[in-house]
Amino acid sequence: MKMKRISIWAVGSACFFLSIFADGHASRSAIAQSQTGLIEAKVERIGVMPFLKGRHSSEIGKTLDCPLSQLYYNHERLSGDSHRILTGYVYESLQKRHGERVIPLEKAFEVYGKISQDESKDTLRTLAVKLGESLEANLMVAGTVWRYEERVGGSMGAFSPASVAFAIYLFDVTSGRMLWEGSFNETQRSLFENVLDTWAFFKKGAKWLSADELARYGVREVFKKYPL
Repeated sequence: MKMKRISIWAVGSACFFLSIFADGHASRSAIAQSQTGLIEAKVERIGVMPFLKGRHSSEIGKTLDCPLSQLYYNHERLSGDSHRILTGYVYESLQKRHGERVIPLEKAFEVYGKISQDESKDTLRTLAVKLGESLEANLMVAGTVWRYEERVGGSMGAFSPASVAFAIYLFDVTSGRMLWEGSFNETQRSLFENVLDTWAFFKKGAKWLSADELARYGVREVFKKYPL
């Protein structure tokens, strides 16, 4: 059976977007937030560590403290530059909040490239602390991305949608404690399937988003609940 391309302008179409699936299941936008120990947190100097690819499990602690060699993802569902793109979006969001207190991203990438890493021992948490100490930051933001799939087609019509999943963590450099976590896991849904959340649909521009557009949207949504 030959697949037909779907267009939002198609006459007589019951729905002008494809049904969307994430990890084999229909998916709504998933934004999780948690925070601990933020009462005394103060932004003096804050940096962003380059995103890591993969995760250990849906349990925060396991992903933060498992060796880098145990982070996993499906190579076919994660584009090569996704970690760098998300790092840039997070940096933009932090700059809007904290201005000059955010360490320049170029500096963070430069120093990160010089830090020795042992994939059998180092974890996301230990790397964030190492980088934070080297940058003389009191807070560090780090993240992982495990799905970053590009849409197949254009903004007005597509065979399949963009799909993005990532998590963002805020660390206290001195103690290594995680102070806040936010995550985003979404495959763009059809207006028909997402009728109960029509406002969110139109916030995305009422079109098929690229993976980069969906990721930027996701970072902005997560940072709406960023506590500092």
